[in-house]
Amino acid sequence: MENNKKYSPSRKQIAEYWKDKYISKDFKIIDFYEEGAEPVITDPGEPECWACAMFNHRIYDNPNYDRLINTNNYMRIWNFPEVRYLQKAHIKSKMLGGENIPSNYFLLCKECHQESPDFADNRYFYAYIRYVRKNAYKISERRNKKMMQAIYEIAYQMNKNILTVDKGFEKIPLVSKKMGLHITSFSLYTYAAAVVDSMDELNLKQLSKEDYNKMKSEFSKYDIYVDF
Repeated sequence: MENNKKYSPSRKQIAEYWKDKYISKDFKIIDFYEEGAEPVITDPGEPECWACAMFNHRIYDNPNYDRLINTNNYMRIWNFPEVRYLQKAHIKSKMLGGENIPSNYFLLCKECHQESPDFADNRYFYAYIRYVRKNAYKISERRNKKMMQAIYEIAYQMNKNILTVDKGFEKIPLVSKKMGLHITSFSLYTYAAAVVDSMDELNLKQLSKEDYNKMKSEFSKYDIYVDF
């Protein structure tokens, strides 16, 4: 029992367990397709979040990807470093009696993991997965808005130019490496701080009236009151 508490299956082991399973329309797991059922894994060769379908395209740059994709060992792709952004999410938490076995894990991005329900009845977890898939675009828009609000809030406090947010995003890989953090350990505001740290400094006196109005307009989109 003690070993079970410490053991955590690899992403490959979790994906291998789920690759031929479906979520039925009444939120049960089945081993065959029936009308209204959805596969747990859409494409075993392209690891993505099993809820919102977030995908790390850098996996294609891994030198072993092309070597493995058309072989019997292709599931090893799920253990690539580029797949570590997918967190091992318990379907039933350990507090509710869940075990550290492949059948009790889904691979989700950080956001979907944080939002997924923690409940004794597994059907609510599977219902959440199907809901996210059906509303992926709407959920992505909500998450993007939340992220941009965090960036603008910190940028305003740090006196940074919100007109250069794009430059901040461009430098994120460098900043992340400098911080020495794994992508899965980023909180919303840690990520926002990294973006802000990469943005240009703001000198209000050098802002044109057009830039000033644009800045106020951007803040207003996220319900942030600004009065320079």
